[in-house]
Amino acid sequence: MSDAFGFMFGFYGLLLGLAVAEVVSGFSRAYDERSTRRIGIVAPLFGTLLLVDLITFWMNAWAYRDLPDVRYLTALAVALVALLYYFAATQVFPKATEKDTLDNHIMEHRPVVVFCVLASNLITQIPNVISAVTGQWSPSDIALWAGLNMIYYVLLGTAALAKSKRVVCVVVTVAILYVTGATTIFS
Repeated sequence: MSDAFGFMFGFYGLLLGLAVAEVVSGFSRAYDERSTRRIGIVAPLFGTLLLVDLITFWMNAWAYRDLPDVRYLTALAVALVALLYYFAATQVFPKATEKDTLDNHIMEHRPVVVFCVLASNLITQIPNVISAVTGQWSPSDIALWAGLNMIYYVLLGTAALAKSKRVVCVVVTVAILYVTGATTIFS
């Protein structure tokens, strides 16, 4: 492991850790406030999606263990990815001052949450796009990579735009299963 990777992973790990802590704190606040504000199902599903995706980001960082040096743009990308997730986590589980149900809150704020998740995922795909464009990948590798990502992005887009709470629940559940299944298969 290079010193550059250790340095960058420490920074990334700290920021991702803050996002994970915010999700877990949100679950804890929701549980503590359950007598005054219904938890529902949509917010916990979005919180679970954030957790499984954050774990995937953490695991995928290992692919960069041969990082030769630390560049500003890399540090900026790392910060953006983690901070977008942190912001998303704060939107899934709002502070206790809001008395509406968590489901009503997340149904209103889910486009922002999904935007943050999509933006984070797209930022992490930049090295893969460079590899694909520069011919480092075969056409079948590119097709597999694009197809797998597109499935996830369509699920997220549907979760952001669907009007029905039932559809949102189903799509987010499928997205959670997809992320955990794909991560298990390809790791």
